[in-house]
Amino acid sequence: MDPVGLAISQAGQSHDGVYSHRVRKLAACLEQRHIPCDLFYLPDNPPLDIQTSASFFMPLWLPMLRKYEFIYCGDAPAGQTLLFCRPFLSNKIILDIHSDEIAQSEQENAILSGGRKKSASLRVKAIHSMSFAVADHFLTVSTNQLNTFVQSGMARDRITIIRNGVDLDVFRPLPQPAAPEFTFGYAGGYQHWQNLDIMVRAFEIYPHPEHRMLLVGFRERDRGFKKMLSEKFGRRVSLVDFIDQERLVQMLRSVSVLITAGGPTRARWHCFPTKFAEYAALGRPVLVNDVDESADFAREYHCGFVAEPTPEGMAKTMAEAAAAPYERLVEMGARARSMAEEIFSWDKIGDEYAGLVRRLTAKPGISP
Repeated sequence: MDPVGLAISQAGQSHDGVYSHRVRKLAACLEQRHIPCDLFYLPDNPPLDIQTSASFFMPLWLPMLRKYEFIYCGDAPAGQTLLFCRPFLSNKIILDIHSDEIAQSEQENAILSGGRKKSASLRVKAIHSMSFAVADHFLTVSTNQLNTFVQSGMARDRITIIRNGVDLDVFRPLPQPAAPEFTFGYAGGYQHWQNLDIMVRAFEIYPHPEHRMLLVGFRERDRGFKKMLSEKFGRRVSLVDFIDQERLVQMLRSVSVLITAGGPTRARWHCFPTKFAEYAALGRPVLVNDVDESADFAREYHCGFVAEPTPEGMAKTMAEAAAAPYERLVEMGARARSMAEEIFSWDKIGDEYAGLVRRLTAKPGISP
């Protein structure tokens, strides 16, 4: 008999970001494979909406938690809520550590303080420790992060790579434009830890001012960055706020080469950008900086351009991509789509995740 599970999200049901998409999609993958998985949204269940005190109130939900054979926690803030429940639970607890929140906090503090503060916040450190104390098994999206945890002493059989997938029916292959409106495009987040200043400076010194760039995904918190780009580049850029995936795909039809950007930081080294798989699924050549595992995929599948993660290195690679023959771009795009189908399809990832859940919850002496 298949196990029954619960997925805990630290974002509310109305949240529409990449994090929420992963939490919901993994739960849906289990449901499609006959493993029931309910969703529990912390912000929609006060007083669990207050992160710093949620762990003190979660024991009130113990009767509900005991109904499940496994509990998936979407990240460290979700996992830490179970700290005081753990002694009273026999469930398998799975913690998804699909980013390096301590490294992100370190980087953000360094940027916001002008370099005066380089350590992560005490709150982030505490939440990290609490969540790790309750977990039986860990998920990561990155081989780099897996290796880091194993090298730090984590048993290899306690951590599994479950990639960020791509909806291949939404991100459909697009024909390579022979006369693109935009030479380059970026669609994603604009957080401090993304190090987009490298891409900005690269485009500033890029030797072809007649080429344009499309940037998509701005939210209210990005207003200052968006204003700076508009003032710096004028009509060389088109700046579009966050839109749904269907509209995004249509907008990216006019772009020749898609960029993931990023700088050489520990936060970036441990992540795997969802946008890389989405770009690849569109059948577009991808330009990546050599800062995370996506560069390894671009090299292995010959589906894009890998840049040195400096403004000068990135500008040089952008010029190479812009000068590439049309036929080469088409071939790269076809290989990118094939890679997405082979590695990043939700069908494949769903099978892997369901298999893991069945193994973790299997009764002794019974094969999953």
